[in-house]
Amino acid sequence: MLTGGCLCGAIRYRAAGSPEFQGLCHCRDCQKLSGGGHVGFICFPKEAVTIEGEVLVHHGKGGSGRPADRLYCPSCLSPLFGTSELMPGKINIYAGSLDDLGQFRPQIAIFTRSRQPWDDGSRFLKCFETIPSAS
Repeated sequence: MLTGGCLCGAIRYRAAGSPEFQGLCHCRDCQKLSGGGHVGFICFPKEAVTIEGEVLVHHGKGGSGRPADRLYCPSCLSPLFGTSELMPGKINIYAGSLDDLGQFRPQIAIFTRSRQPWDDGSRFLKCFETIPSAS
C-alpha cells in the first residue's frame, strides 16, 4: 500500500497492490511541472487508487503532444497525479507526494530526448527517447 498527499494535507490518497511500473519522465512538461529535470511517477490502474478530497484538474497535452490531465490540490497547488490519453485507465502518482519516498523505485526513464545534461538521475535505468511503445 502506498500513501501520500499534498503539502497542506487537504488531499490524501492510497494505492493498493503493486504498481505496474515506476520511472522518471524527462519531457519538457514534467520539467516545467517539477521545476527540475524530471518527475518521478508510479503507474497504477485507476481503480487501485483512492483519493480523499477534491482535486483541481488541468486539461492539457503531455510530452507526447496528446491529451493529458494533471491533478493538483486546489488549496496548496501541489501536483499529485497525471493521466494521459496514451494510457487509458491508468493514473500516475507523482513520487514526490508519497509519505515514504523510500517506496519509489524507478525502473525506466521516458522522454530522455529532452533530458538535461546536468540531470543524470536516470543513467542506470532502462531509457526510452519517447515512450516505450514509440521508441
